[in-house]
This record gives sequence, C-alpha cells and structure tokens, in this order.
Amino acid sequence: MSRSPSAPATARIVLVDDDEYVREVTEMVLTGAGHSVRSTASGLEALRFLEEESCDLLIADLRMPEIDGPTLHREIVARWPHDGPRVLFVSGQTDAPGESTVAPLDVPVLVKPFTLDDLHAAVARLLTAP
Repeated sequence: MSRSPSAPATARIVLVDDDEYVREVTEMVLTGAGHSVRSTASGLEALRFLEEESCDLLIADLRMPEIDGPTLHREIVARWPHDGPRVLFVSGQTDAPGESTVAPLDVPVLVKPFTLDDLHAAVARLLTAP
C-alpha cells in the first residue's frame, strides 16, 4: 500500500460504519465531491478491501460490532506500519463536541451529528497533512 506525499484532488476512501443511513449519506457526499469510495459495515471487510487495493483515507465508526475503530486502526498499523491510510473516526458517543482525538491513538474523531462542511474540512485536513 502506498500513499502519495501530496494530497490528491480526489482520494480513494474506505468508509466503515455499521449505521446504514450514515454510511450511505457519507458515501454519497464523498462521491459527490469526486472521491472514490468503497463502503462496508464491517471492519473485517475493510481490512480485506485494504489487502486488495490501497487507499488514501479510512473513515471508520469508533464503536462497531465485530471489530471497533481502535482495533481496526491497530490492525492497519500492524499490517502497514509505513504506508497505511490516514484514519478518521466518526462517532456519536464521545465526551467532547466537535472534533477531538482518541488517545493514545492520536486519531481525529468527527462527532456525530456532523455537518457536510465538517466532513469536507476533516477529509481535506487529513489528506493535506504532512
């Protein structure tokens, strides 16, 4: 898996959320912005996607059945320590409003409900970060 040093105008994104409505709307918004999106309700399936093809960004719900966001992140780092995708968590179950991070993973969390502007800004920030 490899990621280019500069952010692409459009990105390859893997979206993982067990909430079908959130997943469909988020996929529609990201696709409408020109990104290529593969979506699933399963963290294990997301890992299979990543084994098949690299991506620039993985957006995952923080709390999911089967494999939660932090476990998924740890697995990605273990498998692809130097060239895995950037990760953004989304969650409706956090203590802080807006955007925060999950310690000790230092992964940003976009708190549900979020606006389209919030989503676009978080994606742009991660894709352009060094």
